[in-house]
Amino acid sequence: MFSITYLVRPFMLHPGLTWSKTSLIFLALLLCSIVWLVAQALHLSAPPEFSPVIQRHTECSTEQNGNSSALILFINTESVARNLSRALCANSVVGKQFGSVKAFWSHSEAQVLQFVGKGVADLALVKENLLEAVQGETTYGYKMVAAYPDYSAYLIAMREKPVISKEYLIGKRLGLLDYPTSRSGHIIPIQLFKSLNLPLDNMQITYANSHTELRNLLTSDQVDIISSFWRESDQAILSKNYITPIEQAVSGTKWYLKMDTNNIDLFCAVQQTLIDIAKNQNSSYFSRLTTEPSCHVE
Repeated sequence: MFSITYLVRPFMLHPGLTWSKTSLIFLALLLCSIVWLVAQALHLSAPPEFSPVIQRHTECSTEQNGNSSALILFINTESVARNLSRALCANSVVGKQFGSVKAFWSHSEAQVLQFVGKGVADLALVKENLLEAVQGETTYGYKMVAAYPDYSAYLIAMREKPVISKEYLIGKRLGLLDYPTSRSGHIIPIQLFKSLNLPLDNMQITYANSHTELRNLLTSDQVDIISSFWRESDQAILSKNYITPIEQAVSGTKWYLKMDTNNIDLFCAVQQTLIDIAKNQNSSYFSRLTTEPSCHVE
């Protein structure tokens, strides 16, 4: 590495001498050239590193290790992503067609748009309204493999039954999900507040990253009310007497497989794997997986 001081020193003024205008311009151009050369040298020695679109993922190999193609999964939950990827890696049909299975998980709407809106994911667990918004079926041939049942959305409190009225909700500390695509945790309560003419800017809203975090906010008295669904484990920390339904039939999430080719063997293999995993679920909700159309291949 060269020294800027060394290059400039020959041009330094002797005490009592003055620079001409031409000399000053020359020195300025010289300094600019030196700065540019240094910048280029640093750029070449340390090229920029680009982080991946999403960093939370897991990967496993199938029996076809020499196959470079990967089956890409996009799911909102890490535990499901890991269990499903392992099951698919062990599946003989998947093993014939792919060398690996890569499962990504995220609640981020931007990531959903990246993986499903751009057709990156082969198999995705998403809400039907979001898939329709990005025209996934017509653009990339996503076809529903299985679906979880509809559910209800509630306002949930700790010590009183919430009332759906402007007078009651004004001044209450509310907990919502920080995901605009979540129906029970964001879309439905926001629609409710707007229908009651409650200005969102004047409301005390705390946003959480998951339904579990919403419950933690409620039980730690950081909020008065949350908007969510009811699950069996809630009975241990909350009371069903203190929930108020705000929508009875919220569409459940669905599994979609990209069927830009008529890969019926893969469709059936994925569907059966999802059924097998659902049978081992402790949750009565996630165990009730429906498959329409059902796959009947000899």
